[in-house]
Amino acid sequence: MVVKLFGLLDIIAGIILVYLSFNNSSLASFFVIYLLLKGLLFYGGFASIMDILAGIFIGLAAMGNFYSLSWLFVIWLIQKGILSLLF
Repeated sequence: MVVKLFGLLDIIAGIILVYLSFNNSSLASFFVIYLLLKGLLFYGGFASIMDILAGIFIGLAAMGNFYSLSWLFVIWLIQKGILSLLF
């Protein structure tokens, strides 16, 4: 059940990162904290490191620095969320 919730929040975080490319940063701080905490709590694998990096990139995008590398984190978060919901 918790894995499904994390998967849903990952999908929403990916969507928020897309919205940040259009300078809409209303929910960004929640997802920065969520991804950083989840990455640090479950630290020890590649996915945790990617969560921490995605949180950092969402924070940068919220400040107006949306890089082309951010699209990789959008894809990463959405595919990870979908796989969490399916399996």
